[in-house]
Amino acid sequence: MSGTDSKLRPIAFKWHAKLDDFITSVAWSPERGRLAAASVSGQVAIYDVAQGRAIHLVESAHEDGCDALAWRPDGQALATAGRDGTWKLWHAVDGKMLIEHEAGAMWAEHLAWSPKAIGEHGHLLALGAGNKVSFWNEQGAPVGEAMTFQRTVADMAWILGGSTLAVATSTGVSLRDPLTGKEERSFASNDPILNLAFSPSGKWLMTGNQDCSVHVWNTDNSTEMHMRGYAAKVRQLAWHRGSRWLAAGGGDVVSVWDCSGRGPEGRTPTLLEWHPDQISALHYQPDGDWLASGARDGSVAVWSPTQRQTLIGGVKISSGVTRIAWSPDGKLFVATGESGEVQVLAVE
Repeated sequence: MSGTDSKLRPIAFKWHAKLDDFITSVAWSPERGRLAAASVSGQVAIYDVAQGRAIHLVESAHEDGCDALAWRPDGQALATAGRDGTWKLWHAVDGKMLIEHEAGAMWAEHLAWSPKAIGEHGHLLALGAGNKVSFWNEQGAPVGEAMTFQRTVADMAWILGGSTLAVATSTGVSLRDPLTGKEERSFASNDPILNLAFSPSGKWLMTGNQDCSVHVWNTDNSTEMHMRGYAAKVRQLAWHRGSRWLAAGGGDVVSVWDCSGRGPEGRTPTLLEWHPDQISALHYQPDGDWLASGARDGSVAVWSPTQRQTLIGGVKISSGVTRIAWSPDGKLFVATGESGEVQVLAVE
């Protein structure tokens, strides 16, 4: 970490909370008024953002740990999933559990609400557990048949405005119709996949891989590209809202690729160097140009990668960063830690 630069903007610590253990997931409610966090010990907390305090704290939402959180699009309910093989829906106002279901596997690790209503079912919740993905309506009732894959679900995301679900396993990415389960397209990979990131435009599909590489598909013409040579497995990918810039971890330097025109292959990425330890979290502002990053030593940075002075500011929390997420309006961001920290910050 470099010395203090007088040109850098201060990053203010707005408020702080703490759970008992490593924070596994964090999620802002759609209207920004609430923030949810979950830990490996199974705690789930819902915080009032304006007051900086927990309004609900469930000490054992999932007995063997909670791995995923997802706010229902109306912001009135929170879905959680955990290592006890269940998923649950909680009321955001009174904190009571509304429903509990078996997830279909020992570990339930992935949750995602469709950003738009789908048919008569409204917004659908996709649940990834083991090698299956199931769908549930807003009230927590099952919809259709679960999709089964040959390998464990590594990651998933709603794409194309929320009408299609992209599911990644170690060997490829499958695009599925949520109501019929029909595969619309598939992308096979020889590089073991850890995560996926579709550009907002839908043109680019990126995966971060176990072999320290990023794999790229141009979905318009199915051409493939590879960016290799990362120092570590690429577990972090973040798209800029304009679909031109893709940030990736994979070491102690953040690489930002230009995906305009023909795409990133053969180009030299912008390298964001400041963290003294391996990158552990990345997130772009939803409607802005700043990128937030966190590292295993607790360092937190905010960048403007396309400007002459790329580093906006930096701070440090008390343990390794596990998650970073901007609020929906981009005015605040949260950095969570390995020791249970939930730290809300803002660039002054």
